[in-house]
Formats: sequence, structure tokens, C-alpha cells
Amino acid sequence: MSMLSIMPTRLCEKTKKRTIVYALCYLFCLSLLLVHFNSSGIKDKMNTKRQLWNYLGGGDCEWTGSSPFGSDADPYGTLFVGYPASGMRVTWQQTEGLTGMQVRDDFFELQYPKIGLVKTQYPHYEGIWSYGSDLDQTVLVIRNPRWGIPSYHTLLNEIDYAHSWEIAYEELDNVFTRRAPMSDWIHWRDYRLWEEIILWGNYIDFYMSDGEKYWSEYDFERNGQFPFYFLNETHRPWPQDYHCQYDIECVPKEVISYERLRDPIVGPEELRKIANVLRGKDEIDVIPDDGI
Repeated sequence: MSMLSIMPTRLCEKTKKRTIVYALCYLFCLSLLLVHFNSSGIKDKMNTKRQLWNYLGGGDCEWTGSSPFGSDADPYGTLFVGYPASGMRVTWQQTEGLTGMQVRDDFFELQYPKIGLVKTQYPHYEGIWSYGSDLDQTVLVIRNPRWGIPSYHTLLNEIDYAHSWEIAYEELDNVFTRRAPMSDWIHWRDYRLWEEIILWGNYIDFYMSDGEKYWSEYDFERNGQFPFYFLNETHRPWPQDYHCQYDIECVPKEVISYERLRDPIVGPEELRKIANVLRGKDEIDVIPDDGI
């Protein structure tokens, strides 16, 4: 299957009904976001079986708060991977709604064990491998790069193009609050866009090929900037990434479309793909199908 064939292309007309649905979805996601941040400081000794949902039957459910996995938990681990700004926020919110368990970030809350449900942007240079061999399968999230790459630049602009964790943390309150000025976008586009287009494709190829490294040796940031470079067809065969050899099978068990996940018509079917990947796994409790 070609990469273009899995890119969502469907466009839908705006209707009054859809406007209402989007408004409800926005309020729902906002409530989940508030719950996530309010519960992020809860100690990891909490009950690992607590659910974000209270299933009432007949497709109805009551939403509650999510919980972190306990330090003594040993759940089947799922790694959600995606190029930056590919819709990971929507993905983890929906996943927490399915399971009642918190999805950990590769960067933040390093005091908690990276087990159960984890999200990352690795091997993009914005991601890190902070979970060792504690996870068992991957799920790839894809967004149309026409919107994904500009959205990534918006995030960079909001954190003032931070090159260190310290600066990024200081600017976190600005994330998802503003649009980058057009002059900033043009400057970044002219400087970096071509490399990011290549990187967007290489990112997908990395996981679909079980970890073929597209960056040159000693390019520890994996950004392909001089004196380093991205590998091309003349460098075949490309080496396999260490983590995909020894820590996890990198080929995704499922590919999720951000655009389809947000669509009020086909969104539930896309969400079921996540539910089916998680259902039946050790210490992962998933809402019944008719509740999705």
C-alpha cells in the first residue's frame, strides 16, 4: 500500500448538525483535558483498575477521571507513535476514555514508570526513547502533512523554538494558545520545510519497515542537518534501529488517521481500531464496543 493511499482525502460539507457535534466534541475533549491535568499529580499507588468510564449499558456511559498505572503494575504495553502535531492529543484523550488509564508522555513526568500506554514522537528529533523495553506493540498515528507540518511549526513558535528542556518547560503555558505570525512561518518554511517533508515520509517508513534508520551515524539528534544527512536509496541497506531490534517490534499493529478519528461520521469506527488493539491485553480494561 502506498503512503499516499492511506492519507485521508475526504472533505465534508459544513452543516448545522456538524457544528453542534463539533461543539459537543470540543466540550468533551476540554473536560478530559482538565481531568488529565488535575489528576497528573496523583501518586502512582492508586488503584490501577479505576475506569475513566462507568458503563451504564445500552451504549450509555458516565465519564469519570483517569488514573496512572501503579508502580507494581505489569500491563501489556502499547506505544502510540506519530510525527509531531499529527493528532496525538486527540488520540491520548480518546484512549484514556476507552481505558480509564493515563497515557504517559515520553518527555514529561519521568518520575512515573513508562508502562501501559505511552506516546512518543521518536525517532523524530522531538522524541526520546524513555521507556526501555517495557512496551509490547506500536500504534501509528498519521495526519495529512499539508496540515501536520504547519501545525508542528505553530507548536515550535509557541515554545519559542526551544532547543532545551528547560526553555520548553518555561513556555508550556503558551502551547495551543496562538498562531505563529506569517513572517515566522515563511522564515521557518524557507529554512526547514523540505527537510521536514522528507522526515515526515521517513518517519512512516521507519515504523512500517520495523525500524530502518534514515539518519547517518553519529547524528544523535536525528535531524539531518549539516554535517549530517538523511540516508537515501544509494545507502541501502539501511541499518535497523537498536530499539526495534531489542526493545519492541516497531511495525505498528494499527494505523490511525487523525482526520478520520475527528470525523463525527467515521470517527467511532476509527476509535474502534484503537479499542480492538487494546482489548484483551493484560491489565487493560476497554469499554464495551456499543459504548464507543
